Amino acid sequence: MPLNKAALKRLARESLLEDAAFGDITTRSFIQEDARVEACILAKEDGIVCGAPVAYEVFKVFDKKTSVKILKYDGQAVKKGDHIIRIKGLARSVLSCERVALNFLTYLSGIASSTHEAVIKVKPRAIRILDTRKTTPTLRLLEKYAVFTGGGKNHRLDLSGQYLVKENHLQVINLTSGPEVLSWRKKNVLFEIEVHGMAELRNALSYSPDILMLDNFSPADVKKAILFIKKIFPDKNKRPMLELSGGINSKNISRYAIKGVDFISLGALTHSARALDLSLDITKVFS
Repeated sequence: MPLNKAALKRLARESLLEDAAFGDITTRSFIQEDARVEACILAKEDGIVCGAPVAYEVFKVFDKKTSVKILKYDGQAVKKGDHIIRIKGLARSVLSCERVALNFLTYLSGIASSTHEAVIKVKPRAIRILDTRKTTPTLRLLEKYAVFTGGGKNHRLDLSGQYLVKENHLQVINLTSGPEVLSWRKKNVLFEIEVHGMAELRNALSYSPDILMLDNFSPADVKKAILFIKKIFPDKNKRPMLELSGGINSKNISRYAIKGVDFISLGALTHSARALDLSLDITKVFS
């Protein structure tokens, strides 16, 4: 999932303008205009780096003469104390960009690190970790990029990506056009139905979904669903794929790593990510 360089430049500029970085009153008042520094962004805890190209553009958009060297690239693991980016240039430029660059880097690295932890926990069962559309408006592409960087798989990018019939869709369908409308879909687009119990699961199977989302099922109920589907479809190549969602987190995800599950989607990866602890330290001041 490559990042668009032009889009990153625009995002960097908009973020700098939001922070009034070009009018940094503290730095402009107390830091000499010609003062130069060397600085580094370093890890204060273990994790997975993500957002280094965004941080790079923040410094370069503010002052193209600033030297920025990425030492740890997106997707690489870092240990506490590792240097991620080295910056050299005017002190005013470095200081005015510090918070914006760190905001991107800590946030995206937090998403990537959380995703990586989840991926490791379900790896023995070959289950893929999915993100959701529970993202920050205007930052979805970056957040989904961070999930991908952490080893996760991106679910649909937006509402046009695939069919996903959820509980509220079914409420309206049943009250208006009837369930037969579900058979009107385009056959070349993935078709997924969300179910909340065995009765809904049985009904959903009649529409030959590509994916069944088992929402808020307990581990015991997931196992029952898998056994039921195996009886209906002895040929595993004809079975719908299974996605688990709802109520799953880093503490209980191992209980849901059940043979027969294909995906686990975690909204918390993007809507509740904990930032990775990073800092920018001045390492040298040039007189």
